[in-house]
Amino acid sequence: MSQTTNTQSSSAEALDLVFWDTSAYKWGGPGDWNQWRYIPDGLGGEIGVRFGVSSGFGTFDWSKGGVPPHGSVNDGTGAASFGKNEQANLSSTSVNAIRMQANRDFTHGHNNFTVELDFSRYKGSKVGGKDGVAGANTLIGLSDIYAGLTYAKTTVTVTGTLADGSAASPAGWKLVNGGVAPNTAGGNQPSAQLSLVNGVLQGTSTPAPGGQANSIDTVMGLVRLDAAGYRTLHLRHDLYPVGGNRSPRVDNSGLYVASAFPRKPPQPPEPAKPPLVDLVVVIDTSVSMRDEADALSQTIEAAITAAKTKCPSDLRVTYLGIEGTFKKTRFDATVRDYLTQTAKVDASSLRGRTSADAAKLTEDQKKVFDPREDGARAIEDVATHYDWRPGAARSIFFLGDEALEGGISVTGQDQEDIEAATRAIEVAKKAGTRVHTYLGTSKFSSDAKKHDRIYKEIQGEFARVAQETGGKSFTSADAQSGFQSVLEEVICGSRPKP
Repeated sequence: MSQTTNTQSSSAEALDLVFWDTSAYKWGGPGDWNQWRYIPDGLGGEIGVRFGVSSGFGTFDWSKGGVPPHGSVNDGTGAASFGKNEQANLSSTSVNAIRMQANRDFTHGHNNFTVELDFSRYKGSKVGGKDGVAGANTLIGLSDIYAGLTYAKTTVTVTGTLADGSAASPAGWKLVNGGVAPNTAGGNQPSAQLSLVNGVLQGTSTPAPGGQANSIDTVMGLVRLDAAGYRTLHLRHDLYPVGGNRSPRVDNSGLYVASAFPRKPPQPPEPAKPPLVDLVVVIDTSVSMRDEADALSQTIEAAITAAKTKCPSDLRVTYLGIEGTFKKTRFDATVRDYLTQTAKVDASSLRGRTSADAAKLTEDQKKVFDPREDGARAIEDVATHYDWRPGAARSIFFLGDEALEGGISVTGQDQEDIEAATRAIEVAKKAGTRVHTYLGTSKFSSDAKKHDRIYKEIQGEFARVAQETGGKSFTSADAQSGFQSVLEEVICGSRPKP
């Protein structure tokens, strides 16, 4: 295998780290040597860990100043220096480790211990890899490795196996050096850096940025694996004395395993979708309303375009005449035809009347009955039976120039008109439909006072229908300069209320 040195320079990549959960890990005594213990990986799986020694070395019993392996949750040293030197964008709310401290009284010139990691139960798919192997978003952290300048020298040889059992190559691994750790007792400052050469981690004589040249030369660093997929990793720690020192030791060594989620940059909120609005324009098709039908048809496109800016909506508009149509206008379908043919409603369920229904009326009723002016009943039928889109705000814009129950009698608006308006209000409110109204010009009497009285009575009922259903009411005076402003108000007033 070729000689390879991997270091990772400062990176703009931002990672959120999830550490294994070491809270329940404790050394169980001498019987734990060479025994697998499984620790939650923080992703829904587990990572196996076992401590041992290499061939030719003996185990130790932690009786001479040593501290056996134990879980260190919210690890202070790790939080202070975990990958901070060369990658400032690592982030975690909880830095967890397994820490240990080897016996201080080692008389040999070389000592050793090993740590093995088993990823066969690891949920690598949670961080973009595969289950059962550690990949490019898995990081192994090591702390307190002596660089060999003062107390001791440590080398950590990292090997492993792939998913198929073949030997792993460290060629694609990356090193992320740690930063300066907090001062220890006596003002000492761990600040050395690691090198990774052909899978061997060891300290260098280079202080970490911000560190002191004469500080304790311990090391904090990370190895980021590649995408090859590692079933197991084997960390061999070899410890040597330096300069007559008889303590080739590790001091409070930490082992960290973290899984990295690439952090997504803040995304601007998606623009809110315009609300759905269904608007049905219903017009009295008596001859006197022809002018309004023409004016509205010529103006509606401009009104819709203007309303898109003032009050955006996903607007659907349908134009219907009551028991009649106006040629060369938008009103080319009747309420009855649309509801029975498009909305597939049974004609017998409609309240609106036809000319044939006149045969059932008295002679006096026939004189004042015009099915094209059944405004209140048309409001009921559309509110109840129109094919409203799911989730759409429902609105009707009714235009007429006579009383709401089949037209006007010679004496003016009567009780039947008022009762019809009341029914229309109740039905519209029950159907969740807002009604806007427009009262056009009409001649109710040659007597000006009588005309004014009748007009005001009818106008009051039109306004009551609009007001009680949440709509707006208009008269011909509001359209003197054209229908566009009226239509804009109707469209904007049909949007859902905040």
